[in-house]
Amino acid sequence: MRELTLLETGYLCGGLVLSLVLPLMMSFHGSQKMATKRSYMKTIWTGQALLAFAGLAVLASAPFAPYAAAFGLLSWSGCALLLFRQFHMACNT
Repeated sequence: MRELTLLETGYLCGGLVLSLVLPLMMSFHGSQKMATKRSYMKTIWTGQALLAFAGLAVLASAPFAPYAAAFGLLSWSGCALLLFRQFHMACNT
């Protein structure tokens, strides 16, 4: 395994913090319906998987680390927006 630079370590730490945010968002919403919880969990697991893929890319290749971090941030943002939309749709019904 190669040695990571400070910037690459920062990319990994940022991904770790972001991976904690999606489940916390769901826990604060606190919907009791099982069908809505399943759709929330699918969105959360997709976001977690994309962040894990970005973290593995940061570990694997130094030249692609900034691109992998940007991909992780964009995929997390998309999942967070989708989760907010699901919350909004569940509250309006």
